[in-house]
Amino acid sequence: MTKRRRMRTPVKILLGAAALAVLAAAGFMVRETYRNRLQETEKQEIYDAMTLEAQEASLKIDCGTDFDIRTAVRYSGGELTAEGNVDTGTVGSYPLILTLSRTTSWGETVSRSFPVTVEVRDNTVPEIVLNEEVMELQAGADPAEIASNVVSVTDGKDGDLTRSETETAGTYCIATDADLDTPGEYTVTVTALDLDGHRAETEFRLVVNKVPENENPYRIRVNRELNTVTVYSRDADGNYTIPLKAMVCSTGAATPVGVFHTFNRSTWRALFGGVYGQYATDIVGDILFHSVPYYSMNKGDVEYLEYNKLGTKASLGCIRLAVSDALWIFNNCPIGTEVEIYDDPGNPGPLGKPEPSYIDPESENRGWDPTDPDPANPWNY
Repeated sequence: MTKRRRMRTPVKILLGAAALAVLAAAGFMVRETYRNRLQETEKQEIYDAMTLEAQEASLKIDCGTDFDIRTAVRYSGGELTAEGNVDTGTVGSYPLILTLSRTTSWGETVSRSFPVTVEVRDNTVPEIVLNEEVMELQAGADPAEIASNVVSVTDGKDGDLTRSETETAGTYCIATDADLDTPGEYTVTVTALDLDGHRAETEFRLVVNKVPENENPYRIRVNRELNTVTVYSRDADGNYTIPLKAMVCSTGAATPVGVFHTFNRSTWRALFGGVYGQYATDIVGDILFHSVPYYSMNKGDVEYLEYNKLGTKASLGCIRLAVSDALWIFNNCPIGTEVEIYDDPGNPGPLGKPEPSYIDPESENRGWDPTDPDPANPWNY
């Protein structure tokens, strides 16, 4: 007898809408978790790849120098931004937060910050500028005249330093073994100390000349009122009675009246206002014979509008001259020459008042004093 095999009837499982929703949500969560894991992995990899190294020396800079944090550090893995400021003109410590940033493939920004400190230091020493390496004074001169050989003392951070009697921070002082009553050669030392303790020192030679016993060949008289200079030579009795040469000049409100003796000279001299004079001869204090001012120590850079004021009051106090006249005094009147400055509105002097030369402001030669004997002077061509 043959057995019959029982046939199994397939069972159909019907899922409702709620069950399908649960399964869909579960699938979404699996995908979202996987994506989040990819995102976090990428973010971590980017973060770990961000590096920034700074050598300590590169973050210590001198006051007043240019500084760019991007050149002071080595970094990779992102774009660099800095939070904080560095004032390179002021000594101090400046904390910065450096941040590297990069965008992931999912559009998210990854950032990593690194704190650094920039040190601005003052490593510069003051600068001392002198008129001459050798200064000449006449025996018996006022010791205060020695200071006139110091043009300026400045510091890159502190600016102009003031003079003091002792070596004090933020000042300069002048020391010398000179005996101004005794002819001879002496050393003058100028020492400057800025506010951060940086020290500078320079020296110049001081020559104290014997007072001439009526040996100077000339005497100079300056009529301050009419702006004329008359040079006198000696007569047979040794008195200065013979008028030799007249010059036109420009004096100023601070030009003093009195009798003085020249005590120093230099071919170029820095003047007030950042200008320069040729063939300067010191009369008293800061009062000099010198040329009309130049914008620079260049013979072709004269202030031609000021030049055309010769014969009138135009200076701050010095006695301005044409170059040829300043040079004549420079070459022919030794240190110790007597200079009398006086007022006489009715008489310019025994030789009268010379007619000053004139510079045409439209001329291409206007930068040169027409009386300058220099072979390069284009007025001489």
